[in-house]
Amino acid sequence: MSDKRSKTIAEYAIRKWMENEGFQMEYFRLKVIGNRALLMDMRGDKLILTYDSDTHSVYVKGAEDYESVF
Repeated sequence: MSDKRSKTIAEYAIRKWMENEGFQMEYFRLKVIGNRALLMDMRGDKLILTYDSDTHSVYVKGAEDYESVF
């Protein structure tokens, strides 16, 4: 996992999900606010990741409305 330490359970779950999915953090930027994260690659493509504390799961949402989230 990334050598950055997570500040919240949501951030930990999101980073763990990314690791399990094979994302290599040196190629991505991650911005976490609350239980949501904006993941952006080197081309500028974006995903919104949301941590659901009820199910303890991370869900992918399209980035078309990322500006309303961040």
